[in-house]
Amino acid sequence: MFASQLNQAIAVCEQSLRRGVGFDAACRALGDLLQGVGWFREAVIWHSRALEAKPYAAEIYAGFGALFVKQRDLPRALAAYKQSLRLDATYAEAHRSLAGIYAQMGQRQEELAYRYRAVTLNPQWATPSNQLVLGNALIQIDKPKHAIDCYRRAIRLRPDFYEAYYNLGVAETYQQNWSAAKQAFLRVLQLNPHHAEAHYGLGKLAEQSQDFATAAGHFQRAAELAPDFASAFLSLGEALLQLRQWRRAAVACQRAAELNADLSWAHHNLGYALLKCQRRPQAFAALYRAIKLNPDYPWSYYHLAEVLLQQQQWDKAVAVLLAAIQLQPDLLAMYLRLGYAMRRQAAVGLKVTIRRYQRAVPLKPQNRHSGFYLQMASRLLQFKQYTGAVIFYSLALLQEPENEQLRLQLQQALTEKQRLDQEIAAHRREIQEYPHHHWIYSHLGNLLADQGELEEAIALHQAAIVMRGWQCAAARNYQFTHDWFTHNIATWQVHLQPFAHRPRLQILEIGSFEGMSACWLLDHILTHPLARLTCIDLYFQESFEMNIALTGAAEKVTQLVGDSHQILTTLPSETYDVIYIDGCHLANHVHQDAALSWRLLKVGGLMIFDDYEWIDTSHPGQETHLGIDAFLASMKTQMTVVHQGYQVIVQKLKLPIQQLEKQTKQMYPSTAIRASTLASVS
Repeated sequence: MFASQLNQAIAVCEQSLRRGVGFDAACRALGDLLQGVGWFREAVIWHSRALEAKPYAAEIYAGFGALFVKQRDLPRALAAYKQSLRLDATYAEAHRSLAGIYAQMGQRQEELAYRYRAVTLNPQWATPSNQLVLGNALIQIDKPKHAIDCYRRAIRLRPDFYEAYYNLGVAETYQQNWSAAKQAFLRVLQLNPHHAEAHYGLGKLAEQSQDFATAAGHFQRAAELAPDFASAFLSLGEALLQLRQWRRAAVACQRAAELNADLSWAHHNLGYALLKCQRRPQAFAALYRAIKLNPDYPWSYYHLAEVLLQQQQWDKAVAVLLAAIQLQPDLLAMYLRLGYAMRRQAAVGLKVTIRRYQRAVPLKPQNRHSGFYLQMASRLLQFKQYTGAVIFYSLALLQEPENEQLRLQLQQALTEKQRLDQEIAAHRREIQEYPHHHWIYSHLGNLLADQGELEEAIALHQAAIVMRGWQCAAARNYQFTHDWFTHNIATWQVHLQPFAHRPRLQILEIGSFEGMSACWLLDHILTHPLARLTCIDLYFQESFEMNIALTGAAEKVTQLVGDSHQILTTLPSETYDVIYIDGCHLANHVHQDAALSWRLLKVGGLMIFDDYEWIDTSHPGQETHLGIDAFLASMKTQMTVVHQGYQVIVQKLKLPIQQLEKQTKQMYPSTAIRASTLASVS
């Protein structure tokens, strides 16, 4: 009965509001009705509205909404409050009431949206703690910008509220506002120096910018402040692995694995760190655990195989590497190590090894067919792993004995294997006969490195390097598996000698590999404390950083990781005395490297091109000399060629400003050249 009367009274009020007459009488009638059923607070409100000369429509509809809520008629309450907001979108009370209704209905997204609007319109409704809680809730529904507003309001209300500063830092991190996030975390530590999570946040920011030393410091402090902070130990271990600090990394990774017993990544990192510390049994256990927890991550198999290879367990290593390849066939590093393991397996005899594979090939049942064997053989042949290629071609041929194409491919692989074995044997005999012919050591070392015989390759290269006059290389125990550089030392000694020992000498190197040329430059040319070397590479080998550290001059080296064409555009003009181009061998890539590097070279400086006479018919397009010749032709009036052989060395000349500007526009027609750049060489 009451519900019907209330609905009728509300309808009369709404009709009077629309007509603009009789609203005061309708409000008094509604107030009398509410008073009669004991809703005294609501009755007072509506009697008061009867006295208003100009009723506020948005407030009236909000009042209707409140009455519907009292009746527990939530759909009509929603409609009334939304009508209120259509009349006045800034009516904070309606937003707050809608938030309450959606909370009752369990609709979290809508509740938080209206609650955020309410406190934005009327911040006084929320205490600092309320703002913090609301911000946290908004983060959970992926509204970081709104959360940031709440945290900032909390801080304005309470400037020493370090929890709000911390959450602000997290939210700014989500938004990739790195500077703002850093300032927030630093403020936390000013207010609370023992806040472990703030140190962790600063560590993640440093990690994002590749500053792993700073990151490790913050992660270490976070772990000290909170000994059970699992993420801090995990991130500390990862940062120390990046820094190649294997022993410290192993300790951090061990604790991370203890705190994250079911996290595969923690055990993977631990296994890798232990492998680098030569603690093979423990590394095996950690990597085996990582695979059990996540059998689909191929790099855990790769590192486990490395443990097995070091233990000379060839059969198990092959099985593990094949498991990884079956997970992800495009991981090229796997084929080099697989080829090495299969070559060691075949030491007992190739035919015996093939029969063993025929009886129990270590592959999943669905891959035990000629198509997969042929695919494996082709990949191994691509990486000059001839023994493995022969084994898989043989397995394919056993399934298709009438396939003449397969028979021909097998014969070609056997021929290549025999040729390689004969070449290695011949070099060994030559070393015995001519022990002072250093180039034989280099050739044999390169051949063995390609077959995975890394330890012997390193020893051979050390011997060859010393014979070529680089005496300190052996004392410093540089670890070079390949040598494509030392045959150039005599040329470099002649042309780089005028630059040797200069203060503030700057050299740029494009393509670094294991750091052989970089180490030679540090040992012989960049000897002044203020000399500097900048190295660009898509990916720096672990051995590069190890060898640079062995020079004792690592502080002189800046590593720039990424595509050379992109990086070169960011470097300052006329900075480098020498530029060495030894990156990608594609002709157009070499040409572009040179064109982009030319403005970086000082007048009188040298640009060195490697591999001018290098030809490999198995890699079409990698005709380095074509790219070099094209660049030399385009810039012939700006340079003089001072050496041409396997390498080409040119010197940059000083030109009149008008001529330089004309040639620059021809080379870069769509690029604006700064006047300051041109003026600096006039």
